[in-house]
Amino acid sequence: MKKKRIMASFPFRILAVSIPGLLAGLFFNATRTMGLTSGILNLVVTARYVLSQLITFLAPVIIIGLMASSIISAKKDPTPATAPVIRITYLSMLGAAAFAAILGYLIIPRLPVSTDSLSFRFLPDTLFELPIPAPVSALSALMLSVLLGFGACWTNAIRTKELINELRGITLSLMSRILLPLLPAYIGLSLCTLAYQGYFIKYLPLLLLALIIVIPAYCLWVVILYHIAGSYSGEKPWKILKNYMPTCKTALKNPSSTATEKYSQEAATKCEMLSPKLAGEVIPLFTQIHHCGSVLAEVFFAMMISRILYGSVPAPGTMVIFSLLLATCSLGTPGLPWGTVMVSLGVLTGILKFGDSGIALMFAAFALHDAFAAACNATCDGALILFLNGYVKRHETDIEFQKYR
Repeated sequence: MKKKRIMASFPFRILAVSIPGLLAGLFFNATRTMGLTSGILNLVVTARYVLSQLITFLAPVIIIGLMASSIISAKKDPTPATAPVIRITYLSMLGAAAFAAILGYLIIPRLPVSTDSLSFRFLPDTLFELPIPAPVSALSALMLSVLLGFGACWTNAIRTKELINELRGITLSLMSRILLPLLPAYIGLSLCTLAYQGYFIKYLPLLLLALIIVIPAYCLWVVILYHIAGSYSGEKPWKILKNYMPTCKTALKNPSSTATEKYSQEAATKCEMLSPKLAGEVIPLFTQIHHCGSVLAEVFFAMMISRILYGSVPAPGTMVIFSLLLATCSLGTPGLPWGTVMVSLGVLTGILKFGDSGIALMFAAFALHDAFAAACNATCDGALILFLNGYVKRHETDIEFQKYR
């Protein structure tokens, strides 16, 4: 049963198509003078082009379908802790993005990356053109969804709320029935073209180095976040971190918010300095919307991939916009597997101008780091609970927070 679950998981499917795709690309490179190879490459490039058009079209649709409904859900049955939880979560993910960006600017420009595009092979043309332009840009989709969500809440537009919730169901169906089945094939085809062009062999050491660097970066960010939470709350955070180690191990084995929530509750109950009522109320929300590890990994991978494929890391101003939108999108995808990277498709293509190869490398990297990112997310929940506990103590005179004493 466990073996079937692993083989059916999305990261396994990504890896299952990545290796054959890379090997096929290397084979096509070695047999490029054969006429049959040229014909097959034409089919590969055309299939990738069609899938790319479909995925690019769906990216802003996903943002609109998920973000607006998430805002309505948060406003539906709010508790006194809901607003502070959302603010702290957002700041945590922005902090993780800033940490990853600083790390990227310190390390990535110093890596030996060749910008000589003449050493790589050109791809053949597609057999036909089938342009499917996205209905709106990623930024427009994000703004529209935020305005729709808050507008429906402010006016208590019941029918609009029902329509938005139905749109969420439609979006999730599109993701499960169209996007998720298409993505592995799209990634396999993109990696095949990368290997044929010569990028894979030349830049494999740098890609492996990026995967290795992010692991200690997770650990360092966990320590930083716990230190900040301890300083703010006036409590020693390291006992909480110790109690959260079983949660971390669980997330490494099973990167699911449902699996980690139980262990997070158990870890919080062992910490005398945390309010049991507060922890019991906010942990389910933290496990759903807090994705600081995923944000950290995506920012660093995005900078590394930009350096490899496009010659330079994005400008600081571009990374600020990307980080703000990424954290906002991550906040609006509660409980979705791979929600952060799924909803960031529009941001990657719209803000960082990622093409097919960049998106394929991003998903392949995430497939390898899914468990590590989930472990970072789950472990950092303890720091946010401690931070929120300090916030409640500072506002204990407020009537709305007295039930947590």
